[in-house]
Amino acid sequence: MKKYTIWIKVLLPVVILSAMLVTVFATPALRRVFLKENTQREAFVPDPQHRFSETEKAQLSSIFRLYAHLDSCTKLYISGVFSAVDHADSLANISQEFIFSRNGNEFYYKIGSTEMISLADAFITISHDAGKIIVSRPKKLAAPFQLPMDTLFKVWDNENYRVHAGISKGDSVVSLTCANHATCKEYRFVFNPETLSLKENYMRLTNLRDPFNPDMDKEVHTVITSWKEDYVNGKILDMGSYLSGSAPQWTPAGAYKDYKLVNAF
Repeated sequence: MKKYTIWIKVLLPVVILSAMLVTVFATPALRRVFLKENTQREAFVPDPQHRFSETEKAQLSSIFRLYAHLDSCTKLYISGVFSAVDHADSLANISQEFIFSRNGNEFYYKIGSTEMISLADAFITISHDAGKIIVSRPKKLAAPFQLPMDTLFKVWDNENYRVHAGISKGDSVVSLTCANHATCKEYRFVFNPETLSLKENYMRLTNLRDPFNPDMDKEVHTVITSWKEDYVNGKILDMGSYLSGSAPQWTPAGAYKDYKLVNAF
């Protein structure tokens, strides 16, 4: 479960990965990677009897419009609060503010005391708790996984989800629920139906050790408080905000000048 915990703490709040969540939990092979499902135990899968009605398919189409819009936002700034409540282990509960910014193929992530900056020339990780700034070779971070709409329809259609849609305070609310699902019993998306800006993302994850007990599930909730399209905060995506000099003889700069540099370039 270590990899799963790291993923929840660091990657999930990044809103660009909201689309990834759709793909990860809809795809059994990816679920096994992220959740480290025990393939040796007896399979725990829903009885695949329900198929999406035409109404449900129409309701789901709004999610895929949201999914496509997220992927098309090459300039985006988002902030909000990410929380995870583990009903099986209260020590694993998390509540952190986060920031995400994208400018083309460059990305900035911040959650709690950790920052990650993916630039064309370097990948920077900052731990404020440890007082360290780590610089390594650039990593290619793709935009969210792209699966054709028909593929996602088929995957979800085979996993016994029911679709529910409605309006709350002017926002669209679309959820997929399956009370006995192997890994994710509920997805819920709240978004502006006109601008397709995401407001909330919620998941109820099955406790793999006690899958039939809903009181042991983990609830993961992302609330967006600021959403700015076609906006770039140049400072947080500027190498000079973090490092001075040139590769590989960098030194910490600005607010990080007293941090210990770990050069993994």
